[in-house]
Amino acid sequence: MILLLLPQGNPQFIILIHDVSPVYSNYIQNITEIISTYNFQNSTILLVIPNHANEHPISGDPKFQALIRELEKEGYKVGIHGYNHIGEEFNCDSETAKIKLSLAIEELNASNITFERIFLPPRYKISKDPLNVLLENNFTVFLKDRICYPSGTCIRIKEREYTWYTGKIRAKILLQVAKFEYTHTKGVFVLSVHPKAVNYGGGMYFLEEFLKYVREGK
Repeated sequence: MILLLLPQGNPQFIILIHDVSPVYSNYIQNITEIISTYNFQNSTILLVIPNHANEHPISGDPKFQALIRELEKEGYKVGIHGYNHIGEEFNCDSETAKIKLSLAIEELNASNITFERIFLPPRYKISKDPLNVLLENNFTVFLKDRICYPSGTCIRIKEREYTWYTGKIRAKILLQVAKFEYTHTKGVFVLSVHPKAVNYGGGMYFLEEFLKYVREGK
């Protein structure tokens, strides 16, 4: 399991880094430096977009490939975040979903990147048939308020993103909100971050202070 075992009484903690693509390589490096500082790499999932906007196939970017493989060596896990992340691309029919999933896997394999069977649909939007396609292919699917497993079982989670282009003053306020919500969670707490958005304003301050708080088991 990717879930990090924390001191008894705390929720299980997962970090999702969305939109992992060559477009954001520098931002991703800065984010993972903080995550690694507090030893949360083993509970972090890199949600890779295999061909961002149909213009950035990861198979054509050796520097990005090397970055992801190095992060995997440190303990980060790779999941799939759609194929091109254009619109609600998995709010579609089953045949389209099968094609897009196949293309995504082909890109990852061509890039020699090992991936877990973890999937998060772009913008959390997915229709029933594509969800079934993923589950039938043994993918665990992250949605906004739950995780669905290949068995068909879904569990509720608390998923939060506090750092969407957050200014410095607001980041300090949201830090207190996050601490409260985390300590009052029973089950799974998921922290989502988007590269560039979290690197703005007070986002990195928030990330470091919150991870420090979780690491100390407060």
